[in-house]
Amino acid sequence: MKKVLLPQKIHQAGMNLLEGKVDVVVAPDTSKKTIKNLAKDVHAIILRTGAKIDKEIIQEAKNLKIISRTGAGVDNVDVEEATKRGILVCNLPGVNALSVAEHTVAFILSLAKQLKFMDDATREGNWGARNRYEAVDVRGKILGIVGAGKIGSQVAKICQTGLGMQVIAYDPFVAKGGEIKDGIKFCGKIEEIFEKADFVSIHVTGGPKTRHLITEKLLGKMKKEAYFINTSRGEVVDEEALIKALKEGRIKGAALDVFSQEPPPQDNPLLKMDNVILSPHSASLTKECVARLAEGACQAVLDFFSGKLPKYIFNRKELEEAGFIREEKFKN
Repeated sequence: MKKVLLPQKIHQAGMNLLEGKVDVVVAPDTSKKTIKNLAKDVHAIILRTGAKIDKEIIQEAKNLKIISRTGAGVDNVDVEEATKRGILVCNLPGVNALSVAEHTVAFILSLAKQLKFMDDATREGNWGARNRYEAVDVRGKILGIVGAGKIGSQVAKICQTGLGMQVIAYDPFVAKGGEIKDGIKFCGKIEEIFEKADFVSIHVTGGPKTRHLITEKLLGKMKKEAYFINTSRGEVVDEEALIKALKEGRIKGAALDVFSQEPPPQDNPLLKMDNVILSPHSASLTKECVARLAEGACQAVLDFFSGKLPKYIFNRKELEEAGFIREEKFKN
């Protein structure tokens, strides 16, 4: 029976799929030492965001054939090393789109309506907080989206049709500057988003190409009353620059589901800021979405073991070019 390693527990819906079909090993912790030791003789790894599969682990796992992510991002996998070894890296693009989009919209409304401050004030007996008049209506406001893929486009749709917001976006892979697509006006330069938007929301993938895509210079172009939202990956943003902008009041506030270091250390200034709303990288962790992600990641592994190509293979092109995939079969 094939052996499958789970660096972290997954939803029971996924476990139910695996039961009786593979030998499942659940790691007691997500440390590199533990995973490296357990990976020595496994054939597959089903991976959440809380662990990393780096070059050393991949080299140690001599029998490893497939790494399946319970999500879209693969930034916690050394894809290059996996590809060299002919290992599939599978992901689930779009499966978490609705859940992350809803979380993003909740952030937008919470910032606009000052919900964190109002909740704290009410609990503290500060009834006069109702007269601050800093909450705003979102109808007619400009939402700027960086990354108009499955999640970004879903956010745009909800905010346009449900909230009456104007949406602009920057994503050269989706549309050129000046184009209007599904009611979204696309900008030719990312700078336009930061200059024009009342709410800037980030929806790009992680990895070396997008590391610190959001710089101090870009943040400096935002309106003083604008808000910044990130539900993508923490490393996409220069976190120190964001903290500086928030401290100096150069932007109104922020809402973050992701951080440069996760979990963030207790001395991270973001944890003490009144104009920031935080969540623990949980945008996709709804009951429904967690079940979908677990099932999808497990099904990819089961498909592979039964001789079928999984639906989503992140490094498929590279594996095909290297000869590991031929006529819908894998080179053994």
